[in-house]
Amino acid sequence: MMRPPIILRAAEYAPDMPSYMSGVSARARNVIPRTPSSYGPLSSPASLGNALGARCQGAYFGLDGDGLIHGFAGDATKLYEFTAATSSWTDVSKAGDYSIAAASQWKFLLYGTRVVALNIGAVPQSFLLGSSSDFADLITTADPPSARYGATIKSFLMLANTTDAVFGDQPQRAWWSRNGNPTNFDTPGSATAQQFQTSFQDLLGEGGWIQGIVGGLGGADGAIFMEHAIYRAVWEGGQTVFGFYPAEGVRGTPAPGSIAQLGALVYYLGEDGFYVFDGAQSRPIGANKVDKTFYGDLDQSFYGSISSAIDPINKLYIVAYPGEGHDGYLCNRMLIYNWQLDRWSDAIPLDEGFELIARGLSFGYTLDQLYTILGYTLDNLPFPLDSRVWQGGNALLALFDKTHKLNFFTGETLEASVETAEVQPVAGRTTRIFNARPIIDGGAPTVSLGLRNRQVDDPVFGSAIAMNALGQSPQRSVGRYARARITVPAGASWTHLSGVELEGAPDGARY
Repeated sequence: MMRPPIILRAAEYAPDMPSYMSGVSARARNVIPRTPSSYGPLSSPASLGNALGARCQGAYFGLDGDGLIHGFAGDATKLYEFTAATSSWTDVSKAGDYSIAAASQWKFLLYGTRVVALNIGAVPQSFLLGSSSDFADLITTADPPSARYGATIKSFLMLANTTDAVFGDQPQRAWWSRNGNPTNFDTPGSATAQQFQTSFQDLLGEGGWIQGIVGGLGGADGAIFMEHAIYRAVWEGGQTVFGFYPAEGVRGTPAPGSIAQLGALVYYLGEDGFYVFDGAQSRPIGANKVDKTFYGDLDQSFYGSISSAIDPINKLYIVAYPGEGHDGYLCNRMLIYNWQLDRWSDAIPLDEGFELIARGLSFGYTLDQLYTILGYTLDNLPFPLDSRVWQGGNALLALFDKTHKLNFFTGETLEASVETAEVQPVAGRTTRIFNARPIIDGGAPTVSLGLRNRQVDDPVFGSAIAMNALGQSPQRSVGRYARARITVPAGASWTHLSGVELEGAPDGARY
């Protein structure tokens, strides 16, 4: 007897949980969470312009006061600016270049119209938008500190995890500039320092090294992330200037590159998983979903290679990391979190690995400039003509590939692979499944069924059957527990993948 179709939905990606009973999925590869009941495609990276001279170790994209787009990046010896007019990177290093450790990253921030580049191996660097042609040393006072991290907090430039000729390495130190003048860090305790409110605070104790700093949170003027703690920074004025108060006494981050700010919220990797911090407290976002799977895959010898970015258009927090099989400092995996849906997915954007990801901005070109400046015709455009990459100021996810080239995720769709949750179609019996219909609004998907008779066994997936002209992927499979894997080929045009509809009957029954 014919039974009603069995709907296997594209369930929430939570590989830390068992797929049976919990109703979650063990696989959502190269997709983004689109709605509570569907996944959408992830576009492939497509390169733009020439390559940096070496591996990218930090990047920043921003607007100046005239609305012009600027892109900056750094490698171990140089800093670069992206010139839209030539679609190329130009060396804008100070004379003599730099010498940056392979494991460290450049951190960029904006103070007014000044781009500040920080690395413990160099004096803080400054580039004034609209007037500078090269970076130059930022600090004019004697014995300037260098720093791994920094942020604009109120009208101060606050450096963190510093070193200088007088005090040496101070990995627990937060040191801020004069009020309204980031070029002066007067001798702490001096009359001049007191007059202009510049000083430092050592966050001593078991918090470990400072790992990052952000400004402008909802519940604080700033936050300092340490290895095992988070401190709220609150401007108090007077002799104190800033007060520092522990917000998370037992939780910090081992991965500075995982810290990504979205307005009043900060997303980051904690010691035991992923969290979001609002300036007062943290909330777990990866517990019982992806935390265990992530830490099982991560090469923890390369925490410094982790990078992250915010995609505000798609409401995504994205983390790139070196997983199993990665090559040196390269990343080879991404985890993707949709904060509106509270759902995850993962991705392998390039099989050969990549250097880092960053929040990018499109530079903008007219139709004439595509030919006169970039030399493209309608036949050889690297991105579609209506792509956001040609429209200036649009937020885009940026990636630097292993050849040191800038990429935006605006190419063809990646091959997508999604598994449904596992069900027992007929209670207490095995089921003979003879048809599957992928629920998707485009592409040419295939369906493979994963079956098992006991929960102690691993699912065995059959052949991937292409969808025919009737929208069916004919099957001939028998099992007690069933899940489906839907694969959509690269380059396919589609929007929503929602699951699979199965047709079957109790094994041994007529149908």
